[in-house]
This record gives sequence, structure tokens and C-alpha cells, in this order.
Amino acid sequence: RPLKETIPFVDLWKQGEIVGPLEVPENLRTEEFYLGDFGLAMKVDDPMTQQGYPPSQFCSPDRFHGKHPSYACNMWTFMVLFSVLYPDYPLFPTWAGGGIIGGLVRRLGPLPEEWKGLYTPPKGSDSWNDQGQTADPNDDLAHTIARFRPDTDSNEQELALSIILKVFTYCPEKCPTATQLPQDPSFRALMEKHGC
Repeated sequence: RPLKETIPFVDLWKQGEIVGPLEVPENLRTEEFYLGDFGLAMKVDDPMTQQGYPPSQFCSPDRFHGKHPSYACNMWTFMVLFSVLYPDYPLFPTWAGGGIIGGLVRRLGPLPEEWKGLYTPPKGSDSWNDQGQTADPNDDLAHTIARFRPDTDSNEQELALSIILKVFTYCPEKCPTATQLPQDPSFRALMEKHGC
């Protein structure tokens, strides 16, 4: 079990831990994949909000600030999966201090100021909302994609970055929907490049 992280949001009968991702040997990888952990799934027309949160690295930051689930949350989770599979490295590592939110702020910039004080897990930081700070220019998403995908040209890296930044927005209203993203020119160009 590589990374171990305490589950802070759930009152369990026994203290639980989130563990690091499983390393699958290359010879066991196939073209098929399966998604799991639908414990918080809900029907589109269901007005009831499920209690709890998905694993922190898959949860959109608005959910940690008292916002209700939305289609944008689904797109955020999809983009987390895409961003782990594409560069084969998590874009917002939780081990760099500040957990997942600290990683988001380092790579995307500060959270919206109006979210200050609304962080629902117990260990929030007001510095996350400091509008005077910017993303780390030496460790931003463009550098991360280039570092972990040296096999791609700069055009492909720019396409991937464009897609990632459109979905990883702190404003859910600006996030493309599941029907809009496949129509996005950058998304289409990247998919065509890979024969999809």
C-alpha cells in the first residue's frame, strides 16, 4: 500500500484510510477498462443529494465548499480520470502539502474568494482563497504534461492542456457538459490524433 491517507469526512465504525493507486504491470494492461465506486451515484432527476463525498482526488472543489452535486462534478471526475491516464501522473498530487485542494491551488491558482470559510472538512486554509497568489509557473499544468508526456509534440500537449483547463474550472457554470466536450475542437483534434 503506497500512499495512506486518513478518511476525514466519514464517521466510520473503524478508522479507514484511502490508499495510493495500484501499480498495474504493463503486461497486464489491456484496451478494456472498468470504472467502479458508484456508491454516491444518483439519478439525474433525483432531488435528494447523497450524503458524503467521493474520494477527495476525484471530487470537484465546489463540493468541499458546500455546493450541491451537479453535472459539472461529473465532468470534473471524468477529467481527473483523463488527466491521470493521459500523462500517467496525477496532475494534483495530494502528497505535496494541503491535500488535494493545496494541489489544485498550486496548479490552477487560488480558489474563488467567495468560498473563503466554507471549506467543509476541518483543515481548510484561508491562503487557498488569497487572490494575490498565482499558480506556480515552474510547476504548472503545462510543465507537468510536458514532463510526463515527452513522447508527444508541443501541439498535442497544447490540445491536452486546453481540454484540461476547460473542465478544471472553479466555476461549474463554465464547465463544458458531457455533450459539449466531445464537440470541442481541441478534444476532437486530440481524439483524432489518437485514432478515436
